[in-house]
Amino acid sequence: MTKLFRKVRQKMFTKNKFSNYLAYAIGEIILVVLGILIALQINTIHQNWKRAKLEKVLLEQVKLEMLTIYEDLWRDATRLEIGNKSHATIQQYITQDAPYVDSLCFDFYLLKLDEYIYPSNAAYNKLQEEGLDIIKNDTIRFYIQGIYESIFPRIMKGNSFTPDISMLFNDYYLHSFKPNKDYKLTYRLRFVNDTVGSRIYTNEDYTYPQKDSRNEGQYKTIGYVPLNFEALKKDTKFHMLLDEAKEYRDYKIKRYSFAKSGIKEIVNMIDRELRVKDSSGSLVK
Repeated sequence: MTKLFRKVRQKMFTKNKFSNYLAYAIGEIILVVLGILIALQINTIHQNWKRAKLEKVLLEQVKLEMLTIYEDLWRDATRLEIGNKSHATIQQYITQDAPYVDSLCFDFYLLKLDEYIYPSNAAYNKLQEEGLDIIKNDTIRFYIQGIYESIFPRIMKGNSFTPDISMLFNDYYLHSFKPNKDYKLTYRLRFVNDTVGSRIYTNEDYTYPQKDSRNEGQYKTIGYVPLNFEALKKDTKFHMLLDEAKEYRDYKIKRYSFAKSGIKEIVNMIDRELRVKDSSGSLVK
């Protein structure tokens, strides 16, 4: 083709048809420009297709990552809620000046129990590497960024928003309680089933005492027994610790609720977005 154009140009020069040559040259330039523009357009379409395909992969990975995180949230939030109920039970015994009962040892255990999440973020890190703008849906992008960068940090270990409830009680418990060793006392910790998208979280039920998986034939139990319950009921320091723990736990329960609701909403939005992409045929599997 190049040789053909060269021969045509030479023929026009030899015949001194400059005007025809000029028109031809302009036409040749236009053809070259059109060729470049078409090539650029094809490359742009290909790059957009690749990014759209990558967007789908990243959305699926973020969804799976959040479903895994939700399992931890589900367990932790349940324990925090149970801790709040134990707090109310202990507070009631103190307010009513009621005598100690053996089952309170489990409430004192749950009162001290604290929870933090350790969320995996490999999928979100990959999303950040590619650029958050790869997600075309502004709402999904906003929700994902918000939950990873605002909500999760507030319920992770070592956050600056809530002190560790367990650490709050540690010193007091060391001097005022002893571990429960009565294996005749039983306690059942049950989790209410939960659902996110098509994922069901269930089969969580613990009964104490239970077999110790590390020591065959041995059992382990939970619970803390106050050394002097009557003195504890009148101890202003313990009352202050109760108030602080209630404040911290309520805050954490609220944040856990935000995180759970956020994940449910994001998973549903991602499912809808992926269905739209698949039905539109914009991505080739």
